[in-house]
Amino acid sequence: MDPAVWSGAADAPAVRDGVVPRPGLFERLAQAQRVVQVSAPPGSGKTVLLRSWIAGSGLAACAAWVSVPAEERDPQRLWISVADALRGTAAGAEQVRGLTAAPDLDGWTAVERLLEDLASLEDPIWLVIDDLHELCSAEALRQLELLIMRAPAALRFVLVTRHDLRLACTGCAWPGSSPRSARMICGSAGRRRGRC
Repeated sequence: MDPAVWSGAADAPAVRDGVVPRPGLFERLAQAQRVVQVSAPPGSGKTVLLRSWIAGSGLAACAAWVSVPAEERDPQRLWISVADALRGTAAGAEQVRGLTAAPDLDGWTAVERLLEDLASLEDPIWLVIDDLHELCSAEALRQLELLIMRAPAALRFVLVTRHDLRLACTGCAWPGSSPRSARMICGSAGRRRGRC
């Protein structure tokens, strides 16, 4: 696996001493039913916020963490990292089969396989995709949209980016959610700016 790709909560950046608690933002993250977009400029603390929230909320066993490497263009590598991260969770370890690189494994096949594996998911898993702005594959973004639209309600998404994402599924009703449950937390002040 590429060393620039983290998969699994254990591989997420560590929380440092002296982090300012953010109970308001933690509460927003905890109340999100399905999809959250954390969008802010570089260095504003997005990753530290999420890592602190995972640690402080006791979610380490149900948080799958993937960080997109700079200028990622390979959907296969992204979905292998997502599968590995999901397998690193308590619920995902039992349900998600591993993916390995192969010439005939395209992103669409990988997403369909993940959807099949996760169909009976009951225990919540938070899939955190950090640095999503680095994903330079329109096809992989469309595959992510498919995963968001068809995944079971127990799979929750935290999409971390330096700019607002414009996904085709904007405004759609995801299973187990209402349009209000998809929120963006933007900037260091954490003001809500709309739906993902």
